[in-house]
Amino acid sequence: MSKQTLQLEDEFDIDIETVYGIFCDFRKYGHVHPVMKNVTITEDKSPEYVEYEVNEEILLFKCFTIRPNYKARVIEIEKHKFLRYTSQVKRHVYLIVDMHFTQNNNKTKLVEHIEVSGNNFIISVFLTILKKAHLRVYKNIKQQFKTNGYEYQ
Repeated sequence: MSKQTLQLEDEFDIDIETVYGIFCDFRKYGHVHPVMKNVTITEDKSPEYVEYEVNEEILLFKCFTIRPNYKARVIEIEKHKFLRYTSQVKRHVYLIVDMHFTQNNNKTKLVEHIEVSGNNFIISVFLTILKKAHLRVYKNIKQQFKTNGYEYQ
C-alpha cells in the first residue's frame, strides 16, 4: 500500500464561523460539493465525531458514471481552527483530510492537507477527482455568498 499527499489552500471573504460551519457539517458541505448527491448522519458521537453516509455521482474519464457510497467521519479537533475528515472510501483506499482555518482582516484562509493510502493507480485517479471537486467547492462557496449575501442554512 502506498501513500500520496496533496495540499490545497484558498481564501474567502467570509467570516471564519460561516466558512467553518459549512465544512464542519457534512450535510452543508454536500450542498456545495459538485459530486455529493446525498449526505445523511449515521452516527452522532459529538463532541468526538459525527459520521455521515455519502452518496456521490462521478463521471469518470468522461465516459461512464460511478456512484460511490461511503461513510465519512468529521472530527472537530479545535473549534473554528482545525477539522479532520476520515474515510475508507473504497476497500483499499483510505482518506484523511486535515483542514486548518485562520482569519485575518475578515478573510478566512483554509489550508487542506489531504492524504490518501492505497493502490497507486487508484490513488492517482482519486486525487485528480478530489482536487477538482474541492477547488469547485471553494468556487461554489464564494459564488453563493457573492450572489446570496450572508444567508446559508
